Amino acid sequence: MYMTPIDFIDLGFRTFMRNPFSGPEHISLRQGESDFRLLGAREGVVVTLGPETSFFDRPSRSVCRWPGTRTIPRQSPHFVPKRAWIANEFATFLYVFCGGGDVKLNRIATSEKQREILLTAGEGNVVEKIDLTKLAADNSPPLLFLQPAYLCSSSNVAIESVPCDASTMSWARAPYVYRTRPVDDTSTPAILCLAGKTMIWCERIEPGESRDYAMGNVIATTANVVSKLRPTSQTHPEDRRVAVEQDRSRAHAITSASAIAGRDSSIRARLRECAAATKILFESMRAREGFFVCEVTNESDAPAHVFIQLNKGNFYGGSGLVGFVIKFISSIFRMSHLSLGH
Repeated sequence: MYMTPIDFIDLGFRTFMRNPFSGPEHISLRQGESDFRLLGAREGVVVTLGPETSFFDRPSRSVCRWPGTRTIPRQSPHFVPKRAWIANEFATFLYVFCGGGDVKLNRIATSEKQREILLTAGEGNVVEKIDLTKLAADNSPPLLFLQPAYLCSSSNVAIESVPCDASTMSWARAPYVYRTRPVDDTSTPAILCLAGKTMIWCERIEPGESRDYAMGNVIATTANVVSKLRPTSQTHPEDRRVAVEQDRSRAHAITSASAIAGRDSSIRARLRECAAATKILFESMRAREGFFVCEVTNESDAPAHVFIQLNKGNFYGGSGLVGFVIKFISSIFRMSHLSLGH
C-alpha cells in the first residue's frame, strides 16, 4: 500500500499536533508572566515562562526544557527569615524525620528569552490545574494538600508544611501536609498543579453540607472543613433529622476547640491535639479499606472545595522516616487481613 501526498501531509500534521510544545496558538509572554497548559490526556503540563521568570517544580518531574533555562535546587517558595543555626538544623531534622520543616523545591528560571518546560505527572497520573486566586476570590481559605500530590506552581504561590490536627489527619493520614495560598497580589493568576491517579475532580461543598469519601481518595481540601472517620456501618448524620443538629453541634465544638487550641499556646493543649491526631492515624492504619469513610463537613460561612482522585495509589503516610514506618505498618495490617481469608 502506497501513501499519497495527502497522507504524508496528514501524517506530518498529526505529528506536529502531538508535539507537546505545539499549542493551538503561540503565546507571547512578558517578563514575569507564566502560562500552564495541560496536555491532551492531562498526563503532563507545558509551562511557558517569559523572560526573567521562574516557577517551582517537584524534582524528577521535568522531562524536557528549552536551552536558556537554569535550575536552582532547594529553594523555598515563600520568604524565610534568617534564623539561628540550631533552628535551621531542627527544620532539616523535621524534613528528614517526618516531612515537616521548611519546604524546599526546585526553582526553574529563564534568562533573556521566553522558554518552555515539559513536566510529566508520573506513571498512571493526571494533572489538575488549580487557580488559587479564584479560590481566594470565592472567599475560600488556604488549600491543604498531600505532599506527594504536588507537581509544580507559579512563583507567586506560597507553600509551607503544617502539622496535621485531628480533623486534617482524617483524610491526610500523615504527620504533615502542605498549605498553600497566593501571594498578596491577587491580580495575577496563582497556579498550582497537583497530580493524582486516573482522574481528579473538584467538589464544591456549600456551608452546612457534608460528603463521604473513601479513605485515601482525598488529595486536597480547603482549610474550612471539619473531617472525621466514621464506620461504614453507621448511616450519615444527614440521613436522620435529629442527628443533623447533633452532628453540627459536635463539629462546631471541634471547630471551636481547634480555634481555642490555636489561641492557647500551652503545651497541654498541643499534647491533647497531638494525641487525638495520633489516635485517628492509628485507626486509619489498622482499618481495612471499606470499613471507614471520611466524613467531610463544611461548618464555615464560606464555600469549601475538595479535590478527589478517582483511583488511589499505595497507602499514603507522608514523607520522611515516619512516613515510611506508617506505610510499612499499614501494609502489615493489610497482609494479615488477606492471610485470614476475609
